[in-house]
Amino acid sequence: MSLHRRQYLRITSDALHPGTTVRYYYRTGSSLATVVERTDGVVTFVGEDCDGRFTRSQIDRLFDEGRLEVVLDDEDHARTAE
Repeated sequence: MSLHRRQYLRITSDALHPGTTVRYYYRTGSSLATVVERTDGVVTFVGEDCDGRFTRSQIDRLFDEGRLEVVLDDEDHARTAE
């Protein structure tokens, strides 16, 4: 009998594009946010309760530590200009 091996892919900063929804876990809780900028160097997300601007290596570390997750929904969690 052979066991099937599952291959899991690692999420990296490459998965984040403007419009992507993320859940960011910080010391006192967590919040939903929307990625608003992605450059070769940084990823920026904005939400009702949190804002973040991180280097891509910091984003990768947040994913590895379980402090950042991609959320599959259709809502925009960034503040809108009024």
